[in-house]
Amino acid sequence: MIALTQTAIAFGRIDQRLRHHPLLPAILFRERLEASRACAAVDGHLIDPWRLAAELEGLRVVPLGSDVFERGSSVDAAHAAFAQYQWLVKPDEAQRNAIESALGWLSEHSKASGPLLGAATAFHAWVEAGHARAPMRAALIRHWRRTDILHFPLPLVGARAFASDVPWKSSEWIPFFLNCLSDEVTAVGNRTWTLEQSWHQARLKSGGQRNTSRADKVIDIC
Repeated sequence: MIALTQTAIAFGRIDQRLRHHPLLPAILFRERLEASRACAAVDGHLIDPWRLAAELEGLRVVPLGSDVFERGSSVDAAHAAFAQYQWLVKPDEAQRNAIESALGWLSEHSKASGPLLGAATAFHAWVEAGHARAPMRAALIRHWRRTDILHFPLPLVGARAFASDVPWKSSEWIPFFLNCLSDEVTAVGNRTWTLEQSWHQARLKSGGQRNTSRADKVIDIC
């Protein structure tokens, strides 16, 4: 299967690139926002990831829109993305139990099919059985690490595979899901490159500091 091979290669490359990256905490934060945004978007809730970041930090955010309906949609989108973020990053006890159940499905399917194809097969079977998508998405993040595909909790969840126009027949959906994962890896690489350029520029502009200056450390954190 071409999709499986391409996805495996993409995972290997991003793991090698980010494994000891000095900006990994910032990259993971950015990608968690993006994954939450993408998961909410397939259900029709559109939100800018930085608007979600403001919500997470407890900042007062003014609802967008020119009328009550549009402002209400903005609030609903923020709630939907926030809920996705909680599943992916900070699940409560009930959510953790659901995630563990999803991990069981992943482990079972991976025995025969391997971690990537097994994940796709498990996700399709999980939804086919009537379960919600959110627990499986969160389980995938743990699954990639448990199977040593990734060495850090990068939220690659194939969100676009659940868009309304995607075929659901397993023989079509499974390769599509794998391609979605590969596309997500490419997008992570592109956003990482942009972040790296900004970081290098900020480092250059902070030159000539005193020996006791912590400017570079502040730049790295930001």
